[in-house]
Amino acid sequence: MTSRRLAALGLAVLFAAVSLPAQTSPEKFLGFKPGADRKLADYAQIKAYFDKLASETPKMKLFTIGESTLKKPIIMAAISTAENLAKIDRWKEIAGKLRDPRTTSVDDARRLAREGKSVVLITCSLHATEIAASQMSMELAYDLVTGNTFFDAGKILSDVVVLLVPTHNPDGNQMVVDWYKKYVGTRYEGGSMPWLYHPYAGHDNNRDWYMFNLAETRAVSKVLYHDWLPQIHVDMHQMGASGARLFVPPFMDPPLPNIQPMVWRGVNLVGMNMSYDLQKHGYSGVVNGRSYTGWWIGACDDTSWLHNVIGILTEAASVRVATPTYTEPNEIPRSYYEKRIDYPDPWPGGWWRLRDIVDYELVAAKSMIKTAGLHKDDLLFNFHRMYKTSVEKVEKNQPYAFVIPDRQRDAPTMLKMLEIMMMGGIEIHRAKADFVAGGRGYPAGSFVVLMAQPYKTYAWALLEKQKYPDMRQYPGGPPQPPYDNAAWTLPLQMGVACDQVDEPFEAKLDRIASVPYPKPPAGPGREAYVLLNSEVNASYAVAFALLKDDKAEMWRTKAKASKRGVLIPAGSFLVRNTPEVQKALPPLLAKHHLAAAALDDVADLPKAPLRNRRIGLFQSWRGNMDEGWTRYVFDDMGIPYKTLHNEDIRGTKEKKPDLRADFEVIVFADENPNTIKGTRPAEAAAGGPRGGGAGQRRESTTPPEYEGGIGQEGVDNLRAFVEKGGIVVTLNGACEFAIADFGAPARNALSGLDRTRFFCPTSILKILVDNETPIGYGMPREAAAMFANSLALETYFPPYDWERKVVATYPDDGVLLSGWLLGEENLTRKAAVVDAKYKDGRFILIGIRCQNRAQSHGTYKFLLNALLYPENE
Repeated sequence: MTSRRLAALGLAVLFAAVSLPAQTSPEKFLGFKPGADRKLADYAQIKAYFDKLASETPKMKLFTIGESTLKKPIIMAAISTAENLAKIDRWKEIAGKLRDPRTTSVDDARRLAREGKSVVLITCSLHATEIAASQMSMELAYDLVTGNTFFDAGKILSDVVVLLVPTHNPDGNQMVVDWYKKYVGTRYEGGSMPWLYHPYAGHDNNRDWYMFNLAETRAVSKVLYHDWLPQIHVDMHQMGASGARLFVPPFMDPPLPNIQPMVWRGVNLVGMNMSYDLQKHGYSGVVNGRSYTGWWIGACDDTSWLHNVIGILTEAASVRVATPTYTEPNEIPRSYYEKRIDYPDPWPGGWWRLRDIVDYELVAAKSMIKTAGLHKDDLLFNFHRMYKTSVEKVEKNQPYAFVIPDRQRDAPTMLKMLEIMMMGGIEIHRAKADFVAGGRGYPAGSFVVLMAQPYKTYAWALLEKQKYPDMRQYPGGPPQPPYDNAAWTLPLQMGVACDQVDEPFEAKLDRIASVPYPKPPAGPGREAYVLLNSEVNASYAVAFALLKDDKAEMWRTKAKASKRGVLIPAGSFLVRNTPEVQKALPPLLAKHHLAAAALDDVADLPKAPLRNRRIGLFQSWRGNMDEGWTRYVFDDMGIPYKTLHNEDIRGTKEKKPDLRADFEVIVFADENPNTIKGTRPAEAAAGGPRGGGAGQRRESTTPPEYEGGIGQEGVDNLRAFVEKGGIVVTLNGACEFAIADFGAPARNALSGLDRTRFFCPTSILKILVDNETPIGYGMPREAAAMFANSLALETYFPPYDWERKVVATYPDDGVLLSGWLLGEENLTRKAAVVDAKYKDGRFILIGIRCQNRAQSHGTYKFLLNALLYPENE
């Protein structure tokens, strides 16, 4: 090289050094090293750091991919070479072409794989108390742009675009950091918050990834399945503290059968490379193939599998948020103390710090990036091959299509289901003419989901009925529980008719680009009354809106009827069509895609009046996810309510509450009665708090103002509330509260049964519904219910002051619709829902998850009817 060229090169390097500031390290920016004991960066600091680093390097670009539930920006960093970042749109285009083999040939796919770049996504700290990954993300970004890696960063990043989401739960991060900092240095340091670390879902924000209820889910899923299409996705979590230090794949049995083998091979490749690199760095306690299964549960990482994406879960041993923990060697379970083939280097015990988690996660993340770079061409071409297989290969037991008839009991809910499916990338067609499929005729306008599509695996899994394998702990032994769901079948949960068609059929179909919501319906005119159909969930939302502030005079029909050719199911809403209603109704109908009928005379219809209901929803200080989801349903449907805490029901020394003066309905979400009352199980069995000296139980890490429950005083106040005409609604496990503390005339027939006699892990069961009684209004005679640690209620002849009405029962046989059920005979002919009248009020026992994770729309009406119980019934 000539001296002139050397001088020019030196000037260029000097100019680059002068024009770009040195990259600021997280430690310098924060004033502490990420992962330092008792130190945490909150979301504002994390975002500020990423903003600063992006301004200092051409190797990183920042994107806002959405807003959180509480309206915080959700940021994502794209990290690669400056040249790659300048061509981001091209890499997206290539990924899109590789995903669709119907328009991209194999030869073109090979060429595109050589040209393209691996796109990988890392998501951090969805569960906000599992906070290490959010702290680690700053150091990972810094290391990648400065080349502080155990591989040639320039070479690898020339073939990889890294997408890094510092946390996809920014609201929770802020909550957890604020709570932790408040109590550092006190006895409550590192304790649990008394509320959920997501405004609605808490830990269940990782069960929303096929339903898309949450803003955070929608933001990241858009990156995954619509905009960027990464080939690898790593979601970083934490687990318990006593065993392994880090789980990385392979996963354990069972796998979901629909998932392509190449996905599992890719998962195992990335996971084992992580294990190898962690071992090279001297990190012990890494385990594979335990605890976490290949069965889909609707989580962030595992939903990727169904989209032909290599989805990786990492789970690190936890600390007390940012407070170190010490484990004595004898406290480690034997299965994690001895060497095993899936755990060859056990952790010996000792101190475990937040910084340890950060170090392990840094190596795991960098290992994945290295793997993506070394296998770039293969990853991209296999990405195409898997989609080609999805489109062209007919798998074992694969149906040809699923057909969703246009005519449904609840059309708006059916359209919502289509919207949910399209959010996940499913292609949906609509019939232009009548057709026959599976020996049945379908009208024009019906929707068809063909299996020959890129996201076949996802569509198939979402719509089919699951059959969880009968896995035992040993031959003839008790069942081995799934990690979570055994079933999720979306049409069953949402109460939507959907038929599986196994054989090919002919139909004139057009692919829909968006959900064909109907044009806003015209108002019902000036007839005297408006009819809202009780079979449609949206009718309840409109009813609540009209009842608010007593804006409407309303009744509910007491029996099914027909008038002027209009079928009127029992429980339908009759609204006097006043000028105020004529003004308020059209925008409500448009918002909810709801049609209303008009009637000029309702004198001959048996009906009961309905007034605005003041609703209370109990919220314990134990972060109850089911309460959070119930709030979500209320907010989503515009149902007004007030959150009630212990003192609101129990009262204080100064004031005893008159609950009936403030509420007509009080709802208790699924929760252990001992938590509601504030007694421990042993105390409850003994009739009160235990005696004895200090040291009998572990000191609480909860501040005293968040301890306890409603106590006996609260029970007495609730009894008075019901005696005066109030309604107490208990959901799932909270039914035991109504039974044990108030004497509701039922018992749980499943109490005391071990797993060898009865076992039903989060599955969908058939129930038979009396839809001529108020709690059953609008329901079909046969329905699907989500059973999740639920009850089988045996009613009996009630004592004085009580009456009972069984609303829903399990049938004589054929109870299981989707999932896994052992010991069906323990359910048959037992009640699932009971309406128990006590004096002037009621206890409504809904012994199922009728609003499970805001997914089971098909059984919402049990809860909605309890909230809108007609008067004089």
